Amino acid sequence: MKMVLAAAAVIFASAGLAGNASAQEFYKGKQIRLIVGSASGGGYDGVARLLQRFMPQYIDGNPTIVVVNMPGAGGLVAANHFANIAEKDGTVLGVLNRFAAIMPVLGSEQAKFKTEDLQWIGTTASYSDNAYLLVIRSALPHKTVEDMRNAATPLNIGITGTDVPAILKEALGLNFKLITGYKGSEEMELAFERGEIDGHSTAYSSILQRHPSWFGSGFIRPMIQFARTERLAALKDVPTARELAQTQDDRELIEFAELPMLMARPLAAPPGVPKDRVEMLRVAFNKTMADPEHKAESARLNLELAPKSGEEVEAIIASLSKVEPAVLQRYMKALGGKLPSGN
Repeated sequence: MKMVLAAAAVIFASAGLAGNASAQEFYKGKQIRLIVGSASGGGYDGVARLLQRFMPQYIDGNPTIVVVNMPGAGGLVAANHFANIAEKDGTVLGVLNRFAAIMPVLGSEQAKFKTEDLQWIGTTASYSDNAYLLVIRSALPHKTVEDMRNAATPLNIGITGTDVPAILKEALGLNFKLITGYKGSEEMELAFERGEIDGHSTAYSSILQRHPSWFGSGFIRPMIQFARTERLAALKDVPTARELAQTQDDRELIEFAELPMLMARPLAAPPGVPKDRVEMLRVAFNKTMADPEHKAESARLNLELAPKSGEEVEAIIASLSKVEPAVLQRYMKALGGKLPSGN
């Protein structure tokens, strides 16, 4: 019996070594297709192009990575292909639209996948060193959020590609109109500078990169920080949306709306990829994020780099299952029944 058990132990040990060797050798000579849920150019594509350049050296076997842009339906074309059609062996990865993760829980009929089935490798951006701001022109008399709640005349707030203004209006009882129809951020920001709208929402880092004079000249007044659990040090006098919430229901709505931003540029593997390969990819991703050259190139390209690991993103995704239906219903009500598209 002892001989049988010893022989079995040898067999299992050998099988384990063979499994490890298989994982380590799998990518040798392989090509990984990195699907991006947007057109070329922009933040998601920029993240993918840097992963293409830097991540292969940290994957055993040194595969090549080819970026494949697959825009459409706010990222759902890519997410559906990724989850249902793409190979499930680790040769396909995806930089997905951050809103794709919440589409299934919002009841989108176009989302043909379960978020929890995707295997998350990590995210390059998480707003941990940034903030999403609601800003208005400083020439306006509104000094506080309470002034915005009690405004005699509604403020005109521009909106394009984000759900933030609509959520703040609903959750905090702010008195403003949502002005839509802009083709993109640049057109909306020009309207803001001309005084055609009173405010809009954007990332703090984007203002510093594209419109540093807005702060330097005192042109804008930041009113609210979004996607923050606490105030950014550089904006210590600007309250977070969470601390402004007046009820638990309001806070829960804000927290749900902030979830996609906490995993702003998520990298994932499809369902069914062997766990040892997923773990290998997670390690390679973490090493890429720590690479000094990758950090320098991200800074040069003005791409936010505040990474989270696959395990951290997985925890964010797990929290989606705990969101009450009433919160989801209120979220959709705030957006007028339209699903978010993201940017």
